[in-house]
Amino acid sequence: MNYDISHKRNLHRFDPVAYLVIEKFRLSPLTFGLLAAVSATVVYLFTAWISDTLWSKQGQTGLLRDWIPWLVGLFINPVTLGYYLWSFQAIDKVIQELETSDVLETDKSEIDQFVINLYSKRWRKLSALASALFFSTIVFIIRPRLEESWTSSSLLPGLTITIATFAVVYMGTILVLNLITNIWIFYQILGNKDLDINPLHPDRCGGLRCLSDYSLKTAYLVAVLGIWIGVIEYQVITQDVGKGFWFVHLVIPLYIFLSMGCFFGPLLAAHSGMKRAKEESLYKIARQFRAEYSGIYTSLAEETEAFKKKSEKIQQLRTLYTMTDELPVWPFDVKTFRRYLLTVPTPLIGILSGIFKDFLINLLKQQGIKLG
Repeated sequence: MNYDISHKRNLHRFDPVAYLVIEKFRLSPLTFGLLAAVSATVVYLFTAWISDTLWSKQGQTGLLRDWIPWLVGLFINPVTLGYYLWSFQAIDKVIQELETSDVLETDKSEIDQFVINLYSKRWRKLSALASALFFSTIVFIIRPRLEESWTSSSLLPGLTITIATFAVVYMGTILVLNLITNIWIFYQILGNKDLDINPLHPDRCGGLRCLSDYSLKTAYLVAVLGIWIGVIEYQVITQDVGKGFWFVHLVIPLYIFLSMGCFFGPLLAAHSGMKRAKEESLYKIARQFRAEYSGIYTSLAEETEAFKKKSEKIQQLRTLYTMTDELPVWPFDVKTFRRYLLTVPTPLIGILSGIFKDFLINLLKQQGIKLG
C-alpha cells in the first residue's frame, strides 16, 4: 500500500500556544527552547534590576547568588518547552514511518480520524489551565518561605516566577497529555495487528526502530523533569518547608509513574504483536519439523541419498527454529534500555544533596553548641 509521506496532520493546530509558535512565528522546538532561555535571562536581570535584588543584601538573596533560577530558566524550562513542540510533531513522524513500513498494514484515513479526535478534545486545554493555575498558586504561596531564594527577596521576583510557572506548567501539562495520547494512538495502530517482523532487519528491532527512538527521547525528557524534581526536593529539604507542604513529595511517585509510562507505554503497544508473530512463526516451524521428523522413519529403507536429504532438511528446520526463537519481542535493544535506566535516578541527585547538606549543617550546629 502506498502512502503520501508528505501528508502532515498538523496536530499543533489544536493548541493555541503551539499554533501561534509554529504557524505564526515559524519556530522549531530547538529555536523555541533557545528563545525561552534568552527570554528568561533578560526577564530575570530586568526584574532584579527594577526590584534592586540583583546583589545580595542583609536578609535577602540576590539573583546573581541564587543558582536555582538560572538552572530552571536556562536549562529545565527551555528543554520542557522544546519538547512541548516536539510532542506534536514526533507522533506524526512515527505514524508516517509505521504507515510506510513493511511491518504492518495500516488504514491512513482511519488513523487520521482517530488521532484528530483525540487531539481535538477541549478538556485537554481546560486541564492544562487548571494545572497551571494550581501549581502557580502553590509557587506563589511557598516562595516567601524560601528565605535563601532570590524569589523571596521581594514581591516582584515572586510574581515573575509565578507567571513563568503558569506558562511552563500549562505547556508542560499539554506535553504530558500529548505523551499519554500518543501511547493510546500506538495501541490503536499496533494493538490488534498482525506484525511481519523481519529477524534480520538492520535496526535490530524487527523494523520498529521508530518506536525505540521515540521512547528514548521521552526518557531524556524524563531525565530533565527528574532534575527539576530534584531541585524542588533540594529546596524543601534544605529550607525546611516540607512540614506544611508534605504533598510536594508526591512528585516522586508521580515522576516514577510518568517515567515508566512514557518509556514502556509505546513499546508495550508493539510487544504483544511482536510476541504473537514470533509464537506463530515458531508454531509453523514446529509443525513442519514434526511432519518431517515423523516421515524420516519411512525413509529408513530408502536409498542413502534420500535419507540424507531428509536429515539435512530436519537439521535446517532446527536451525531455522533457533534463529526464529531469537526474534525480538520488544522494539528496543540493550543499549536503548541501558540509556533509559541511567535517566531514572536523576531526582536522587537533588534529594541526596539536600539530605547531605541538611545533615552537615545540623552536625556543625551541634558541634558549635558543644564547643560553646
